[in-house]
Amino acid sequence: MKLKMLLWYMARRMELLGRTHSEFIGHLHGRDFVLQLQSASGKTVRYFQVRHNRVNSHTKPHPKPDLNIIFESDEYGFKVLTAPDKSIFMHGMQEQKIKVEGDFTLLMWFMSISKYLRPGATKKQIEPAA
Repeated sequence: MKLKMLLWYMARRMELLGRTHSEFIGHLHGRDFVLQLQSASGKTVRYFQVRHNRVNSHTKPHPKPDLNIIFESDEYGFKVLTAPDKSIFMHGMQEQKIKVEGDFTLLMWFMSISKYLRPGATKKQIEPAA
């Protein structure tokens, strides 16, 4: 349940930042793809469609996502997505607790925007350095 709520939060956050935060909007510019996050059981799934500099999301499986990230369980997915250390994601892939299918360049894109999506991220944490 925690993963489902986190993905909902991420969706709302991406939609808001896609309209209000210039640096985040820059990450969306010229992109057209579908990113899907899910648990291996398939109980929790959400896809994010980036198109025309906007983000839309849905709580159902996409028939052909450009990148699909599958966590071994809801609990593990929540742990990885809320961890302050990004290396936990790579460790999860090495241990085969996270499967990634599709375009790996989109994985790098997702990692680059993760600082905007973390619950409790303050405005100061996501503003570019002067």
